Amino acid sequence: MTPNQVIQGTEYSCNSDKSVLSAKKMQLDYHTENSGNPAKSTVSPAQLKLMQLDYETSKKKFDDSPCGKSSPETDACLALQGQITSMLSTIKYFESVSDFEGAKNLSNQLIQLRKKFEDDKCGDKISVFKAGEITTITGSYSEMDKARIEADSKYQAKQKIFFGAIVLFGAVLMITMFSKNK
Repeated sequence: MTPNQVIQGTEYSCNSDKSVLSAKKMQLDYHTENSGNPAKSTVSPAQLKLMQLDYETSKKKFDDSPCGKSSPETDACLALQGQITSMLSTIKYFESVSDFEGAKNLSNQLIQLRKKFEDDKCGDKISVFKAGEITTITGSYSEMDKARIEADSKYQAKQKIFFGAIVLFGAVLMITMFSKNK
């Protein structure tokens, strides 16, 4: 495991993130346990400290992410949806290379996965999950729009005041010039 394998922190990658975090923990535990034994671990104390820091950073990011905060049923449904999507692309690949027997076997497995998806009412759970995500995204864009509109409004108000002051100053200047000429 290298430090470039990062925790993504999105609901769609929770299973992947959990696996990466688990692998980092197992690697860290192994090297910590076998530290000083060159036959089992060639990691220096400095590298071990970097591994510990990498694990702690990844763990904090995972804990701060939305992973695990949604219901386990929703997480299972998202994983099931990922399996179905993956299996569909695998079936298409087998059909493209004329392996129709392999495609048929996978089609039977796909039917079972879809049945489980429907039996667990995953469509409803995923719809609720997506609605929540859309609400979150919409909220952040609404905040950005509000800030942009307020900034534009303030700019336009300052611009109107500035031009109004110039017109007023020009009018006062013209009045004083005409009154001196008479």
